[in-house]
Amino acid sequence: MKNTILMLYGDQFRFIGTVGAHLEAFKVHSRHDVVQLDATAVAAMSLDFGRFDCIVLHYSLIVTGARYIGDDVRQKLREYQGPKVLFIQDEMRWVDATSAAIKDLGVTTVFTVVNEDVVRKIYRDPWMDRVRFEQTLTGFVPEELTKLPVPAYQDRPIDVSYRARKLPGWCGAFGQEKWIIGARFAADAEAYGLKCDISTAERDRIYGQKWVEFVANSKAMLGTESGASFVDFSGDIAPAVDQFEAANPNLSFEEVRDRFLEGRDGEIVIHVISPRCFEAAALRTLMIMYEGEYSGALTAGRHYVPLKRDHSNMDEVVAVLRDPDRAGRIIESAYNEVACSGAWTYAAFIHHFDRVVAEECANGRRQPKSALDPGEVTALEQRSGYLAARHRRRLQFAIKMQAVAARVFRFIERMLPGFAGRSFLWIGRRVMRLVKPYLRRILLD
Repeated sequence: MKNTILMLYGDQFRFIGTVGAHLEAFKVHSRHDVVQLDATAVAAMSLDFGRFDCIVLHYSLIVTGARYIGDDVRQKLREYQGPKVLFIQDEMRWVDATSAAIKDLGVTTVFTVVNEDVVRKIYRDPWMDRVRFEQTLTGFVPEELTKLPVPAYQDRPIDVSYRARKLPGWCGAFGQEKWIIGARFAADAEAYGLKCDISTAERDRIYGQKWVEFVANSKAMLGTESGASFVDFSGDIAPAVDQFEAANPNLSFEEVRDRFLEGRDGEIVIHVISPRCFEAAALRTLMIMYEGEYSGALTAGRHYVPLKRDHSNMDEVVAVLRDPDRAGRIIESAYNEVACSGAWTYAAFIHHFDRVVAEECANGRRQPKSALDPGEVTALEQRSGYLAARHRRRLQFAIKMQAVAARVFRFIERMLPGFAGRSFLWIGRRVMRLVKPYLRRILLD
């Protein structure tokens, strides 16, 4: 049976490749009728939620934040009696607030990216016994990449490449592996005469088509599982660590851990496959990675070259890298058995989603007030797009105004003598604090 689904999402994040692809997958692959509306826009629309069989909250929304889901929309969600599905990521922070929001909104199903064995260690409120948890991934095989012509292994100019952010200390020791693998491999590579392009600097990030070309021109890419080994239940630790690290950039992770992580680092470990693994497999790029489960998609030695965490097997790793036949067998296994298998595609994910929604709607035995015709759906999505674009322009203007005010304050601080400058700045900032709520209401509401 086909159901009509209202999917609320955050339009301001749609430009991010994985977010846009995730949203588009519902339109392309779902057998249900999925109506996608920006949550901020919905607040300005007279929309009867009762006309839908199911409501989905996309992970581009933060369900705990009023700026993402306003009070009026939140109240409509509370009153809605049908199935309510939540997609969520970054589940290592704001856990208690997220759990409270799930309970408050009456969410019935959560698509989680955390490992099955730790789901209830994270969502520990007894009320969560009522919630159906389904496993999903942060990304899937970009099937269009499997069809791209790519350079032969021997013709690729880069031996090993890598890009990653240096994650904050509140992600725990496991999160540090993201940058440690790059730093250690780069340090070892010179002794082997490898040509590497490895960086964790923000200025060296690569996006879009340039990223695809970067991967396709690399013989191999480094990788680790995504995740964290510390869960910030209260949401207070992450901002405290961020502030502390910003003020003390040269402190070691161990110092941050001992000061802030309450002796809980490693108690709960979230470890899942990164979408970059699927990209590398699709582009026939050899993966050199720390051993892990990789959500059951990859097998060490068959789909990637395992690198020990102390890098003690570098000789063996480099031997595979320099042997086109051995490397080629691993590359082809990853390409055929992972990228082209169909098991890790958006289509497979949506098939899973469709099944869950059909079951939940059937269990609810709820009849919507009246069906939406295609013309109404088109009108709703167009109206949402218009309102979301207007909100986005206002938000961009507000950000620019804040940047201008910051530059003015810095200029005054440089130009005026000490006492006068401090007095003027104090008055200016006081006025800004008083005016800011009204400007926000004018610009964003």
